[in-house]
Amino acid sequence: MLFCNLVGIVLMLLKVYILRPLLRTTVNISFGVYTAKKQWCDMQNQKVIEQLGYSPKQAKVYLASLSLGEAHISDIASKVKMPRSTVQVIVDELHKGGLMNFYVMRRYKYWVAEKPETLLENFQKREKMMKDALPKLTALRFEARKGNKYDKNYKKSIDTFRTIADASLQAVLITNSDAEIEYANTVWLKQFGYSLNEVRGENPRLFKSGKTPQSVYKKMWSALSRGTMFQSDEIVDKRKDGTHFNLLTTIFPVQHGNRTFYIQILDDITEKKRVEKLSHSFMQMNETISR
Repeated sequence: MLFCNLVGIVLMLLKVYILRPLLRTTVNISFGVYTAKKQWCDMQNQKVIEQLGYSPKQAKVYLASLSLGEAHISDIASKVKMPRSTVQVIVDELHKGGLMNFYVMRRYKYWVAEKPETLLENFQKREKMMKDALPKLTALRFEARKGNKYDKNYKKSIDTFRTIADASLQAVLITNSDAEIEYANTVWLKQFGYSLNEVRGENPRLFKSGKTPQSVYKKMWSALSRGTMFQSDEIVDKRKDGTHFNLLTTIFPVQHGNRTFYIQILDDITEKKRVEKLSHSFMQMNETISR
């Protein structure tokens, strides 16, 4: 009887002091391996999405939304660890590109990521648009010029580009491989407050506000030097009158003969950010009153 009791005590001590800690350690190790593997997979998925032409932040927000399912903007912001206002801008971009959708329930907006196949569909659409536009773009003939005066052949060939750029509702800027401005459409000129003669031959650094991180420009030239499209999250440029405004930019290289030109498409989001800020202020006021 005494022997049985001793055996029982030994087994209990073995369970408490050896088996439980060992089991806990095994579980922790397994969880750590799972977490590391998941993080690695997320990083690989993000890189794939970036290679399709999306910015790192856009890729991160899309993946987070995909894993959350139906989510409020604050939930997405919490998961990606970004300011809510920044995530709202990115989600709106993804919605505009067909990657995000939403529904409203009890005055709250819930966002849902579209199926991953949409990424490939969007890429194929952009590729087709570029192929359709390429014959007109490559029809441009940029001839040598003396001083700031363009010869008649250049003026004649630039008309071909105007049919594309001036038909756009967005600001369009074209530069050569020396980063000199060759052409800007009327939307761009109106947004920045310049005339075409004032900016032709100038470097786009003229419009820098100093508020855009240098890392954005490094990423831009890294992408363009590889011959790939660049999409920014948000930059701040400067108008002729010195005022600043927020915008999104897409730049892609176009090869013509042995020369490279860069097409830049801008989307002014200043008014959008102002409305968002005002809306946020009203929401805070409403929450304060409701308490």
